[in-house]
Amino acid sequence: MKKLLLFISLGFFLSCSNVQHPDFERNLETTKQWFESFGNEDLDFTMSFFAEEIEYQSAFYEGPIMNKEETTEYFKGWHDAMENISYEAENYLPGVDPDTGLLNGSVRTYGNWSGTSTASGKNFKGLWYHYLTFDENGKIINGGDFGDATGLVMSVMPDEE
Repeated sequence: MKKLLLFISLGFFLSCSNVQHPDFERNLETTKQWFESFGNEDLDFTMSFFAEEIEYQSAFYEGPIMNKEETTEYFKGWHDAMENISYEAENYLPGVDPDTGLLNGSVRTYGNWSGTSTASGKNFKGLWYHYLTFDENGKIINGGDFGDATGLVMSVMPDEE
């Protein structure tokens, strides 16, 4: 009976342990490099982190799910509109498969973007959420931004004269 209780206890302990997906650390490092390259406004390097076939969610009001070409233009728009862009993560979290709820190696993060509007010279800082899903080669295949992109753009518009 003692052995049975020991095995049940051991089984319960192991089933409750939080084992990380084996690709999470690799994908986390890729995510950090991606944010750095975006802040450096190196569009070609930023896009090199993505697979050829992607789906990326725009943060703008009624923003579409974009393919790689559209995502490149979306990022270029941010680079053209803002200077001294930087992302300061509050945390990085493991993501899960939406169908199974199991860890899948994806990365989620909450943090603050800051920078300066090219047109007005006004500074901004805003809290955002991002998610990135990776393929077996460590390339981003799915991702998106959640933040008040429209409000951010409106807040740094040049003053009316």
